[in-house]
Amino acid sequence: MHRTRNKAVPGEGPHDAAIFFIGEAPGRAEDLEGRPFVGRAGGVLDELLSGIGLERDRVFIGNVVKCRPTDSRGRDRRPTEGEIRACSPYLDRQLELIRPKVICPLGNTATRYALGKHGLTASRISELHGRIIRAGGVLLLPMYHPSAALYRARLRATMREDFERLRGIISGLGMAGGGRA
Repeated sequence: MHRTRNKAVPGEGPHDAAIFFIGEAPGRAEDLEGRPFVGRAGGVLDELLSGIGLERDRVFIGNVVKCRPTDSRGRDRRPTEGEIRACSPYLDRQLELIRPKVICPLGNTATRYALGKHGLTASRISELHGRIIRAGGVLLLPMYHPSAALYRARLRATMREDFERLRGIISGLGMAGGGRA
């Protein structure tokens, strides 16, 4: 993937963020800017964060893979298992250093990865979204990927409900604005 990328997208946010969002992979806009979630899906994420009074610069946002995976026509595609294995040490190190209290994997790929790291088997995101899972001293809150709302408008209300659950977690842990408790 590094051969066809414009910029790597390592992630961004405070190094002591209590909340860590994990996406699947950078898309076209992210590849051009070198920042996560700056395209259309990023707009949905920003809207959902704003809806619960959480500022983007208070959370860490990254991806399972750090470079844009594309097919032979230059279109976005899911990362392969090999690509995930190659990139995952970077994400693992980020999680180790940041030590978030809440991890919100966005979509199937990120959810499978996050649960697998804690020895848990992942189901489909449609079965897990909005469920709080305690694993290894951290809370996992799987959510639909923001891009899902771009293709299935009816999911936006479900996503708002999941973000409300995140607001409850933040309140319950005493993390005003997503910072450390």
